[in-house]
Amino acid sequence: MCLTCGCMDAHREMGESNITFEDVERAAKENGNSVARTFEIVTATVDKDRSEHAQEYQAERPVA
Repeated sequence: MCLTCGCMDAHREMGESNITFEDVERAAKENGNSVARTFEIVTATVDKDRSEHAQEYQAERPVA
């Protein structure tokens, strides 16, 4: 689905490891949050992690 693969279809299942809207919805419910709040938390967590582990967010370079 497109939250992670880029297909722009948030509900489409594509493989074992991609994240669907429904996955986020289940996580939100489990944590007592709305989907919107869950995305806010994800964004804040990514921002914090990126500042602490910038090397992990560098674009992978194609193998020549």
